[in-house]
Amino acid sequence: MVLPVYITCLILSFTYFTSGTIQSLNSILFNDNYEFIDLTHPFDETSIYWPDAQSFEFINKKIVEVGDGGQYALNDFATSEHTGTHVDAPYHFNEHGKFVAEIPLEKLIVPLIIADVSSIVNDNPNFVLYKHHLDFMINDNFGKPCLIVFKFGWSKFVHDRNKYLGIGADKTLNFPGLSGEVMEWITTSYKNVVGIGVDVSSIDPGSSQNFTAHRMGAVAGLYNIENVNLSRSIPEYGCTAIVMPMKISKGTGGPVRFVAICPKTISTGV
Repeated sequence: MVLPVYITCLILSFTYFTSGTIQSLNSILFNDNYEFIDLTHPFDETSIYWPDAQSFEFINKKIVEVGDGGQYALNDFATSEHTGTHVDAPYHFNEHGKFVAEIPLEKLIVPLIIADVSSIVNDNPNFVLYKHHLDFMINDNFGKPCLIVFKFGWSKFVHDRNKYLGIGADKTLNFPGLSGEVMEWITTSYKNVVGIGVDVSSIDPGSSQNFTAHRMGAVAGLYNIENVNLSRSIPEYGCTAIVMPMKISKGTGGPVRFVAICPKTISTGV
C-alpha cells in the first residue's frame, strides 16, 4: 500500500496584527489555544542505549546537611551522549560537521512535521523506508527550515529494551529505519529540512552496517533526534519544535529535551 504523507513545513507565527496592535508571543502561546507536548523519554536506568555505550546511571548521590536543620541534594551521573532521547550532531558522522553546541538556534526552533508511517511498518522490525512508501511530499513553506520526525510506531516498545532494539541471538539489532534513497531525496530536493527525527534508536535500520542515512545527512549538515517519544498522538503538521540539547562544546551529540507547541484546534488525522 502506498501511504500519502503530506509534509508541509508550516510556520507558526509568533506575532500578528489585530486592530493595529502587535500581540506578544506570551499572549499568543498562553491563551489556552496551544498545548506543550513533551516528546522526550525520561532519563533513568531504563533509558535506551546502544549496546556498546554507557547507559544512564547515577554514580554518586549526596544529601548534605547545612545549618539550622537544612539540607541540599547533589547527584553525579554518567551517560553516553547518545543514550535516551538525544541529538546527533553532524560531527557524529562527518569530521567536518558541526558539534552539538554549534548547531544554530534557528535550526532548533522550527516548524515540526510528523510523518506517520506506522501503519505500513506494522511492527515489522526489518522495515526500511523507501521513496515508494511516500506518495508525495508537499513543500509549502517558502524555503523556511523545518524538522521532520518519522513515526514508525516504536515508542510502545521502549520499556522492553530487547524488543525496542530487536536484539537477536547473534547480538544483531533489528528495528525500522530510513533508506539512503529517502535521505538522498530529502537532502537534495528539500534543502530547507534541517533535521530528521525517529522514534527508534537510529535513523538507519538496526541491521545497517554502513549507516548510509547518518552519513548522507551529516554531510548535508542535518542533525538527528533519536528515541523520540511518540507514545501519544500529535498533529502531523502545524506544530513548532523546540529542540534543546545539552550544549556540550565538542559533543558529537547530547541528551535533549524535545518539545512540540501545537494548536489545540489542529486535527491529529487519526
